[in-house]
Amino acid sequence: MEPQPVENQIRSRAAITIVIQTWVTPIVGALMLGIGLLAGYFGRPLLASQSPSSVASSSVASTSDASASPQNQASDPEELMAFVVGQTRHFKGDPNAPVTLIEFSDFQ
Repeated sequence: MEPQPVENQIRSRAAITIVIQTWVTPIVGALMLGIGLLAGYFGRPLLASQSPSSVASSSVASTSDASASPQNQASDPEELMAFVVGQTRHFKGDPNAPVTLIEFSDFQ
């Protein structure tokens, strides 16, 4: 029996192999998650300070919309409640109760 040449015995392998069944994989995943969370937490103020003009313009637009119709906003919940109560056909309890509880559910 002749020995095989050395060239045939050497196999090429990948530089990094991560096997899912080892204990290293969850540690690497948790480490990556922690680094991502910390980078997002500490990096967000840096990104927000770079574009203050866009934040200012969006806040001005939202305040103008809110101040445009405060009376409309106050009447919307009342109108919505009146519509929902008007469409409901199955009541339990006193119809003149001070609190009305409406439950929405799926019958399937």
